[in-house]
Amino acid sequence: MENKGNSKKENNTALKPTENITDLVSKNYIYAATLHYFGIDFYNHRHQTLAQSCAEKGIDATLLIKQLEEAVSKKKDAYSSKVINQNISHYPVELVIDYLKHSHRIFMRRSLPYMSKLVDDCDSSRFENKYKSIIEDLKIAFPLFAEDFIHHIFEEEDSLFDYISLLDNAFYEKIPMTKVFYPMQEHSISRFLRQHQQDDDEMKGIRELTQNYKTSKDTPLLIKVLYSELKDFEEELQLHADIENRVLLPKALKLELKLKQSITEKSKFN
Repeated sequence: MENKGNSKKENNTALKPTENITDLVSKNYIYAATLHYFGIDFYNHRHQTLAQSCAEKGIDATLLIKQLEEAVSKKKDAYSSKVINQNISHYPVELVIDYLKHSHRIFMRRSLPYMSKLVDDCDSSRFENKYKSIIEDLKIAFPLFAEDFIHHIFEEEDSLFDYISLLDNAFYEKIPMTKVFYPMQEHSISRFLRQHQQDDDEMKGIRELTQNYKTSKDTPLLIKVLYSELKDFEEELQLHADIENRVLLPKALKLELKLKQSITEKSKFN
């Protein structure tokens, strides 16, 4: 069976405008997303060359080819967990939060809409029974997942991130200590950490539904691309959660503890 993690092939040959769209995406599924952002959904242009699709859309083929090549290069480096985790562990709290919020925006503005489009455009009637039922279930499950995920993002930013920012500002005396006293009675970083670790496997249902994104050589290209995006997204979420659990929350826990100790010490003199 073809494994999704190994299905993205290295492409060391310069792209040409004469290449067929389907052949292009078959070489590397990453190309599909870039084409989509330029208004070219590969499954609707599968009989056209890159040049023909660009002419139809009024796009500079040279520019698009450059973007396609850059997309592959960026993807190789974007989520190198060793590099990111080594660097971000030394960031101050407010920069870690900014980094995580930036990731949230990418998830909501690019990843989720693109995957939703792929799911919506999968015509289950065109697939054999094996994939027909999976796609029909995904058309129900994925929108629910996306809605819950976006709700989780807003809740996390409005509750957890705001509380940690408050702790950070109080610790560095950017705000009076009194501003953080009552929020510390209401919130607990230890509780956030326990809840967060319990909720980390957000894509379990999608993963099980797709049989761990399993494909074969006979799997339709659209499904291969969709599964590739889902798998990549899950890997990005795992890295995102690791940064929260291993970097942000431990930093916040130390801040909370030091502030509690400071409040206790000050109360002795009152």
